[in-house]
Amino acid sequence: MKLSDWMDLLPAEEMARLIRQEEEPPLDAIWVKAQRRAERARKAAKKPAKRWKRTLLIAAAICVAAAGTALAAAIFRWNQPLVEQYNPPETIREGLIQTGKDLNYRVEHDGVAVTFQQVIGDENEIQVLFQVESLDGQGWKGGFRTVDFFLDGVSPDYRVCQMGGWQTVGDTSQGDKQRGAAVQDFALFINPVTSIDGRVITVRVKDFFREDSYTLHRAGIDWQTASPDIAETWQASFRVDYSLLTKTDTYYPNKPVKVGDTWTLHQISISPLSAKVVLLPPSENAIFDPANEGIDFDDEDFTAWEASEIVYYMDDGSVRVLNTRGSSAGIGGDDAVFLGRPYWAIDTSQIRAIAVGPMTKINGITFYEPRENPEDYPIHYFLK
Repeated sequence: MKLSDWMDLLPAEEMARLIRQEEEPPLDAIWVKAQRRAERARKAAKKPAKRWKRTLLIAAAICVAAAGTALAAAIFRWNQPLVEQYNPPETIREGLIQTGKDLNYRVEHDGVAVTFQQVIGDENEIQVLFQVESLDGQGWKGGFRTVDFFLDGVSPDYRVCQMGGWQTVGDTSQGDKQRGAAVQDFALFINPVTSIDGRVITVRVKDFFREDSYTLHRAGIDWQTASPDIAETWQASFRVDYSLLTKTDTYYPNKPVKVGDTWTLHQISISPLSAKVVLLPPSENAIFDPANEGIDFDDEDFTAWEASEIVYYMDDGSVRVLNTRGSSAGIGGDDAVFLGRPYWAIDTSQIRAIAVGPMTKINGITFYEPRENPEDYPIHYFLK
């Protein structure tokens, strides 16, 4: 056989290198390559029916394994109390429940187990879901005295990441054995101020009390100094991955939008789970005070970070109100931030406009009615 018939067995670069080294065609190297090719051809031609059957079996096994993985993820991802709480609309339900990060990390101390189940959220707010269970059958109505978190092993600066506290998820009676199983679902809220993508978060709950703080207070016991029923620590760590969280859309006004006399609307970030409105200060150490800005909220008791609400105006004419929680507005030298979560999932493609401000009061202070138009609020922005 001619040498040219075997040239395709070696890359051109390798052929040239070997010829330069040996000053003759690299016959030995070509022969080895030819033997390997002949052997592969022989095996491929032998008993094709069985080989095809084996391929089918391997493919089936891969499909079963993939289905099992998806099923396992669904167990911890968006558990039933969370689905009931957020109630995502059908237009976004399938995509939403596939977001998040599974933890499934369990820690037990003295008959109390804490299972860190899931991380959900978006770039505005990360939620760590965990379940507390009494293994010895003893009921409880309390919880943990302290809840901390750490970023890369140290307490984060509030200008980088803030902890928003924790709340019960689902039926709040489930921790009491007399009214149901001694199991309770909780969520811990962490609020990034800047991107913490790729950073390691450690969450820690400590000092378990079987009675709630109010019961202890009525008994004359100081919750902060009392000895806990179980003086132990439960914790878990995970790396933040924004690509696994719910997609957050950020809007920047294409021209300056004044809020009052001096503050500027800088950024609006929304996802199906939360919204963040950021105002820029006019100068260093500025404090956001509506009265000083000449903004009339029709509420003499109004404080920007306590009584404001974020309002969505939807394409279908409906209005959704997001409860703000612990804004950093009013802190000297920082942006004024209004952060709200809807307690239900929203299809953000249906949002026409967003506004920030107190509602018009109806029947005293117990009920609020959203204003008719976004322009009726001092802080508003049209997304469409």
